[in-house]
Amino acid sequence: METAYQKVKVHNEMEWCQVSDMETKKNIEKLLLKSRVSYYVKWEKPKLFSSDKFGTCIFCVNQLQKDIADDAIQPLLEDDNVKIKFINRKLDKYFY
Repeated sequence: METAYQKVKVHNEMEWCQVSDMETKKNIEKLLLKSRVSYYVKWEKPKLFSSDKFGTCIFCVNQLQKDIADDAIQPLLEDDNVKIKFINRKLDKYFY
C-alpha cells in the first residue's frame, strides 16, 4: 500500500548566511543545535589564486525556522570581530 506522502516533494530550504571563519562556523553550529534548528552546511572552495585556505561555508536552514535561527545567533552578532554575511535566498537546485 502506498502512502500519499511518498509523492510529495518539498523544497523549503534557503541559503541563510555565509561564513569564512572556522571558529565562527563552530559557534553558529553550537547555537543552532542548542535552539534545535535544522540546518546543513554547503561548502564553497576557495578561488584558484586566493590566499584563503578555508573557503566559505553557507548555512542553509528551513524557511519556517529562519526566525528561530536569527534569534539563536543574536548573541554572536553582538561581537564586532564576527563576520557573517546574510544571504536569505531560496535554493534553486534540487538534490534528488
